[in-house]
Order: sequence, then C-alpha cells, then structure tokens
Amino acid sequence: MSRPFVHPHRSGAVFWLRVLALGFWSLGCGWVGAQSAATAKACPAPQRMQPTSQAPITLRFVGDLVLGNSHMVDNIPAEWDAMYFGQVEAYLKNTDLTLGNLEGALTNYSKTLKVTGTGRSYAFRFPPRYAKLLKETGFTVLNVANNHARDFGEQGFADTGENLRQAAIAVVGLKGQFATLQVKGLRVGLVGFGFYPHQNMVQDLAAASQLIALAKSQSDYVVVTFHGGAEGDDAVFHGNSNEIFLGEDRGNAVAFSRAAIDAGADLVVGHGPHVLRAIECYQGRPIFHSLGNFVGVGGLSIRSMAAMTAIGGVQLGPKGELLGLEFLPLRFSERKVPHADEREDASHLVNWLGDNAKFSGQFLRVPANEASRKALVDWAVKTVPSAKVRE
Repeated sequence: MSRPFVHPHRSGAVFWLRVLALGFWSLGCGWVGAQSAATAKACPAPQRMQPTSQAPITLRFVGDLVLGNSHMVDNIPAEWDAMYFGQVEAYLKNTDLTLGNLEGALTNYSKTLKVTGTGRSYAFRFPPRYAKLLKETGFTVLNVANNHARDFGEQGFADTGENLRQAAIAVVGLKGQFATLQVKGLRVGLVGFGFYPHQNMVQDLAAASQLIALAKSQSDYVVVTFHGGAEGDDAVFHGNSNEIFLGEDRGNAVAFSRAAIDAGADLVVGHGPHVLRAIECYQGRPIFHSLGNFVGVGGLSIRSMAAMTAIGGVQLGPKGELLGLEFLPLRFSERKVPHADEREDASHLVNWLGDNAKFSGQFLRVPANEASRKALVDWAVKTVPSAKVRE
C-alpha cells in the first residue's frame, strides 16, 4: 500500500532555482501564450475508459462527492453504502490512484453556521464511517479545498482530516501544503486549490506557481486539482477571465490551469461548477476544466446540464510519460448516483463545449456514438441560450 506524505510549504535551493528559472522563462517575449494550436505540443487522443487499464500506471479522477447532509446523516439507510458507487466501482478500484473532491465534512459534530432550508444554502455532513467506504471504493486522494469543507466549522474540518487519514486516504488542499504518493515507484505530487483565503487559492497565481514548483522539485509527476468557477447551466462555458458567483470571486480557471502547467503540473483536474466543461491540451498536458458532480445525494442538482458526469483518467509509463487519456461518460439516476450513459451524452457535451469554447486553445475530443450527437447538440443549444455556437 502506498504511504502518503504531506509537505508544508518550505524553501530550498532546488525550489528557488526552479522559481527563478520559471520567472526568466516566462519573461521570454511571452512566446508560450502566443504560440498557435498548430505548433502546440499534442496530447494523446482520449479513449473510452475500460474497467481495467493495461498501462503501467493509471490515475483516475472524478468531480464533487456529496454523500448526505445535515438533515439526513443520522438516518442514512445502510444499504445506501452499495448504492453510491455500485455502477462504477470497477473503474475506481482498478487504478493505481483515484482522486475526488469531498464536498462536505466527515463528522459527528452537528452545529453549522449556515442557514439551511432556504434552498440557497446547504450544509453537507457525512457519517465518519464513510471514510472507510471511500477507501474501499478505491479513493486514495481527496481534495478538501472547497466551499463546503468547513460547513461544520473547524471541528468538523479537523474531524474530516483525521477520519480520512485513519482510512489511509491522502488529503490535499491544505494551505501551503501538498501530498506525495509513491505509485509503483513513481513519485506523484498532488496539490489542491480552492478560492478561500484559508485554502491554496486559485486567484493567487504567484503563490500557486511557487507551491506547484516546489511539489515538482520533489516529484516525478504532479497533479493539480482545483475547485472554482461559477455554477449552473451557463457555467458549462467559461472564458479566460475571472468568474463571479453569488458575489464571490471564484478565479479564472483558464489562467490558473495554464499557470499551473507552466509551473510544473503534468495534469490539471477541475470541479466546482457542478457541470462538465471542455478538456484542453496545453503544452502537451491535459486540463479537465470541470468534471462536474459525481455523487449528489443530499443536495446537489442533477437537472439539465448537471445531469451528466464522467470519470477521467491518464495512462502513464513507469517514468511518468503520458501514454494515453481515458474518459467514461455517465449519467445520474434519480437517486443522484452515477450510472451508464448509453447515448454517451456526456461525451457529446464535452466535445460540443470544446468546439464552441469562448477562449482559444487546443481542445480534445472524446469518443462518442455519432448516431446520438445531433440530439444532444440540439438540446444543448436550447438549454444554454447564451452560448455563441460556431457554425
């Protein structure tokens, strides 16, 4: 079993040499941002995910996990344990590392400062025993830099970290820290970001770049995961600009993701908008701009654009070489858990978003059943009237 290590933000000769090099390189006439898609480094074409990967090393990742709320936590039926991931468990277990975003607290502490019951404010709390359930399902790393991690205050947040560590799940998103896992001899660094000051912030590109560069100096392969962006149907599209939602600055996902790769990240995985977004290839490295919800039991919407979800993955060589990309389209059942998407609407949606993106870049197309494409595109155009669809 891999043992996780969490590193505080500390200085060192290697780190500062890397930062200086990054600074001088970034000043070099801005050639990175100016290069065209034609000359950009290519990523492998994504393939439909199979339960078992034949690659030497496989990393898989999902979006937001909500497994209850403050009103139902003490009354969750035991049979629900098998319901959450029952349709997708094989894809999560047969990996070398599985990453998700835990959108809530694993705690028995029941006091929250949030005003719930209004339909606009939610407090997500899950039974502490779910830490073991998540581990048994296949999760090895969970991000806690999000807007629900402290729904039950510092006590609930501390309980979450302790319960995850007891279950041997690495925690990322802590201010100024990153984790490192040994995966079949490959040192994988993981850095989590949110949009609040007590987290590593997507808005602070300078601090983010320094932390990612430090993680890179101590790792062979670096995964950056972030929680940011606006929410709702219109949020499937985003530009290269700051996103404001409910009066909060939730960062510029494009600028942050590209800065993360410039600083040394090999993979960027986004979540937060509760909907899928396009997949970009930048400097030969993949950016999953948002994987949306993954389990929504307890409060997340599964209507309209939020009805679709996916599992993403990368296949690596023994030294961290990017050999392949994986994508598994999924839909939600009425119980808000993921299951098979026979029409592959999630794949069509991701492709449509890349084809009609509001910022320039090299976007990746995932395999999809061509027979069902038109129905999804027609629906998507009607659902997001604000979309500027390319002819």
